[in-house]
Amino acid sequence: MVERMSDAATEVSPTADPGTDMRSLIPSGELGVRGRELPLEERARLLDELFFEDDRRVPYLWRFAMLILLSSSIAGLGLLNDSGAVVIGAMLVAPLMTPILGLAAATVQAWTARQFESLAIITSGALLAVAVGWIIVRLLPEVDEDVALPGEVLARTAPNLLDFGIAVAAGLAGGYILIRKEAGSALPGVGIAVALVPPLVTVGVTLGVGRTDLTDGALLLFLTNLACITLAAGLVFSVAGFVPRLDRAFTRRRRWVSFVISGVVVLAVAIPLATYTAIQWSEGRTRDRVDEIVAEWDPTLVLDIVEVDHSASPLAVSIAVSGPKPPGDPDTLAALLSEEEGEDVTVSIRYTSLLTGNKPND
Repeated sequence: MVERMSDAATEVSPTADPGTDMRSLIPSGELGVRGRELPLEERARLLDELFFEDDRRVPYLWRFAMLILLSSSIAGLGLLNDSGAVVIGAMLVAPLMTPILGLAAATVQAWTARQFESLAIITSGALLAVAVGWIIVRLLPEVDEDVALPGEVLARTAPNLLDFGIAVAAGLAGGYILIRKEAGSALPGVGIAVALVPPLVTVGVTLGVGRTDLTDGALLLFLTNLACITLAAGLVFSVAGFVPRLDRAFTRRRRWVSFVISGVVVLAVAIPLATYTAIQWSEGRTRDRVDEIVAEWDPTLVLDIVEVDHSASPLAVSIAVSGPKPPGDPDTLAALLSEEEGEDVTVSIRYTSLLTGNKPND
């Protein structure tokens, strides 16, 4: 702790005299609220919790790798077993929150080397989690692209603006909890609120089963969490007075450049999230219309599954139904949907007989 406090003081004022009282170098809270400043001891504690250097580095990296392997394995099995409780357990074990908060701290301090170090740890952990997901699904021969993926997997392939809001709130909470050590016991709850490892494992699972059409959604969810947590936690660190007084203008500019880059990244993920949200809203409306029209078209049918593909031209609707007798001509249903939607619609029907359980037609 003594070495870390000395290190922190040196970073505050590299030109300080050796005999200077370190407490006089505590930052004045240049970006803090109403001149609020973070005591040197608290700043040293944060550095100890976020950055692992010298003889602490190798043990930390081994622990990080082991926890990534374990949390990814738990998440992969939970996702494929469609068990939300198991996935939550994986979130508790996942170690990614620490390097992400470290990235936020390095960003507000304009510590380029530590930014790259944190990014390297995050990237390595992410690639390892993706690999674990791919290996698990490849070891299960009953899971392939022709088998419907569990709901826990699909839930992480269609992010929207609600996920954006959750990630921002989690970043604010994570930064606050780290600053206020008495609230430290709540940090695992932040890890549960914003899932980091499950989306990465989902990327591996979708790649492993050949469902690359779902991969980008899961990857976007992780990048959203990463970008929003980094920026939001960084803002908390700044407001709390974690940022030291910086005498050199170029260092101040470098810090703001880091913030601008983080903001651009957040905006870059917000745009596709808005697109996903609009698509989900449109597909939800179409599903509701399909449900109503099928009920009027043939009241004996039970609508089991509705899949809508707005990227297809014309709009493609695929439904799975069950009933005592086969449904009528899909073209008739397509005509009804086209009239309701105001555009051309194609319909495919998968039917299961309630009497025999067989599928006479697809």
